[in-house]
Amino acid sequence: MPGDSDTEKLDRDDLALLERTVREAGRICLDHFNRNEDQVWDKGGNHPVTDADIAVNDYLHATLTGARPGYGWLSEETADDRSRLSAARTFVVDPIDGTRAFIDRKPGFAISVAITEGTKAVAGCVINPLKDEFYAARRGGGATLNGNRLHVRDCTRVGGCTMVGYPRKFKRAGFPDMRVRISNSMAYRMVMVAGGHADATVSFTPKSDWDVAAAALIATEAGATVTDLYGHPPRYGGETTRGMGVICASPPLHALLMEQLKPVTAKLHSSKAAPKHNPFLGTTMSDRDTAPIQLLHLVIGGELVDPNKTTFKDLAGVDFVGAYANYAEAHDAWKSAAQRTVDNAHARYFILHAHELIDPDKDGVIG
Repeated sequence: MPGDSDTEKLDRDDLALLERTVREAGRICLDHFNRNEDQVWDKGGNHPVTDADIAVNDYLHATLTGARPGYGWLSEETADDRSRLSAARTFVVDPIDGTRAFIDRKPGFAISVAITEGTKAVAGCVINPLKDEFYAARRGGGATLNGNRLHVRDCTRVGGCTMVGYPRKFKRAGFPDMRVRISNSMAYRMVMVAGGHADATVSFTPKSDWDVAAAALIATEAGATVTDLYGHPPRYGGETTRGMGVICASPPLHALLMEQLKPVTAKLHSSKAAPKHNPFLGTTMSDRDTAPIQLLHLVIGGELVDPNKTTFKDLAGVDFVGAYANYAEAHDAWKSAAQRTVDNAHARYFILHAHELIDPDKDGVIG
């Protein structure tokens, strides 16, 4: 059994490996984002995946397992070989957490990579390549953003706090008014708390090890308390890779959120339905009681005021090509429509992602 100094050196070496590798993975991801040519498909359960997810995953797997051949591997985009159950240390990877944001050209996605030992994370990195934000931590070593030390914000009130999550979900759960921001990536939501960009984040639905391992370590090392909805800290390396939701906040605010969530967890405990099928817990962009969520892609076009901008010359004359349930169909329609612009240098066609409809009653509840 190695001594403490040997363990600390291994943690440092492992974090250094992650830092080098995840930075390069960020460059690969950003290159795919900038080229915007990735194929998109549904891998099942209404979970999209892109060429970028696979490219980042393949690079991380080859580089990390090549450097540490004895380590286990667990990734959202790789079949679970259960190596985590016997390996002393395991890479826990989400190549792109928040793939929907990546597809929609929004910055709320991140690459998340952790190394776990036993039930705990010992090193972790989260990068948002579009925002050039690189978060890192090792156990007992603190957390950093682009090399600068992090500490969570002091907040002692649920009402008025800055929360990252889905507004309608909090309204249905009876939360007081908060400043709520939306981000698709669970990992990025947690490091936002670690970096003081938000006071807390709460997820009502199950999250996998790859969603939380790196970010939970970063947030904890920045002074946050991270648990599931029942107050249990995350544990890794077990038979299951799923946990019951996430609460991430400074210790005082975490305690208040636990109290606020008691009616929710009591209702969940007494329900026979799986968490994701409970209307008061199921988290989707539209927050409807029915599943799956409807993804709406609109293909439109017309003459622009300036071909380098996206301002139509005449909104009344916009050409509506059609509405499509998946990106692949919309992309095909867009390519076909684009042929109409050959004789007009100011004409352009676009794909508009309309994943959330406007609530006409403005009561925060759909259904």
